[in-house]
Amino acid sequence: MRVRKRDGRLEEFSREKIMRTCQRAGASRRIAEKVAREVESRIYDGISTDDVLELVIESLLKYEYSKGARYDLKRSILRLGPAGFGFEKFVARLLEEYGYRVETNVVVEGRCVKQEIDVIAENREGRYMIECKFHNLPLYTGLKEAMYTYARFLDVKDRENFTRPWMVTNTKFSEDAKKYGACMGIKLTGWSYPEENGIEQLLEYKNLYPITILRIDKETIDSAVNAGLVFCRDVLDASENELKRKGIKKAGELIEAARSFHRQ
Repeated sequence: MRVRKRDGRLEEFSREKIMRTCQRAGASRRIAEKVAREVESRIYDGISTDDVLELVIESLLKYEYSKGARYDLKRSILRLGPAGFGFEKFVARLLEEYGYRVETNVVVEGRCVKQEIDVIAENREGRYMIECKFHNLPLYTGLKEAMYTYARFLDVKDRENFTRPWMVTNTKFSEDAKKYGACMGIKLTGWSYPEENGIEQLLEYKNLYPITILRIDKETIDSAVNAGLVFCRDVLDASENELKRKGIKKAGELIEAARSFHRQ
């Protein structure tokens, strides 16, 4: 049985791969085996990886709610955009958790033209010009975006004392983007890249999960995002009255959903 990847290539379905990803989400081996068997029984030759993902999440949610939600991390980040939260602000919040000093949407005077920088991040290792690439669909961030980022860096680096360009995306990088980034010294952070230090791992290491991961009605999620809440932890750090003052009508339900997620 073969699975069709997003780039159109076909590869053999791997029960072991499903098990590994379930266990990485926190499921026990017993549950991971059960999910893998159930998914294998429902797939067909040529099924897309996105449809396999749907089956895995559906099965995990049935057996272990929170583990299924954690596996759904990629789509929860995708949902932030339509909910109205800028990806650059999401990246800035994440980097703050790792000790960076950050600014967002800064207009700087380049050598040739004015440039609006998505995020400027600074720590003891350097000062970074960050280009944020958000995709509403699971598309590759490619060579064109990498070259564009480097061209902007060349225009502003001397005037702003930037030490390195950095591109952050919520999806995967193409192989050409990775090669170009390595060649030109662009720091890349995307889905599962670098290995063991991709954007999902950075979130998981700090136990940071977007509120769009919660199973609650869209209106409540949208009102929370519009109020500037990004992570489930933001909800737990606020009182019900504080959330209501921010315009969140179902504040109690939102807090309970966040508590239930973190209890698991």
